[in-house]
Amino acid sequence: MKEIIVLSLIAILGGCSASSKKENIVQEWRLPDKEDAIDDWARFNSPNKIIDDFNGDGKQDVAQILLKTNSNTGYIFKVYLSNSNSYILEKNEKITPQSVSIELLKPSNEILESACAKGYWDCAENEIRQFKVLKPSIQFCYIESACTVFMWSDRNGDFIKIPLSD
Repeated sequence: MKEIIVLSLIAILGGCSASSKKENIVQEWRLPDKEDAIDDWARFNSPNKIIDDFNGDGKQDVAQILLKTNSNTGYIFKVYLSNSNSYILEKNEKITPQSVSIELLKPSNEILESACAKGYWDCAENEIRQFKVLKPSIQFCYIESACTVFMWSDRNGDFIKIPLSD
C-alpha cells in the first residue's frame, strides 16, 4: 500500500517542476522614486506625476514622467487616461529626466499666447496663436528653458501640443 501511495505521489509530482523559473522581464521605463529627486527636481521640487481629468470624462487621468531603466539619461512623458488609452507626449533618451518638469494648468479665462504669437518664429497658417485652458492641461518644460502646453482636444480625440517658448 505504501508503494502505491509513493508511486502515485511520484507520478503526480513528476509533472511539476521542483524549481520554478522566474522570468526576468526588463522594463525599458520605470517610475521615479525618492532617490531620483536630485538636481533640478530637488532644487525646484518639481513633480513628476500629475493626476486630474485631462480629457473631460469626469474620471481621473495620470500624467507621468518615466525614467529609462538602468540609465542616468532618458525619459518619456506619458499620459494614462481612465479609459485605458495612453499617449507618449514627449520622449528623449539623451538628457536627464531631472532636466524636465510638468505642472498642472487649471482651466482659466486667461488668454495665453503661443510661442509663435510671441514672435519666437513665424506662425504657420494653422498654428495656434492664442488659446484658453478649458480643461485641466499639462505644462511640460525643459527647466529654465522652453515650455509646451498639452491640451486634450475632443475634436481630434488626442492631445494637442502648443509651444509657449523655444
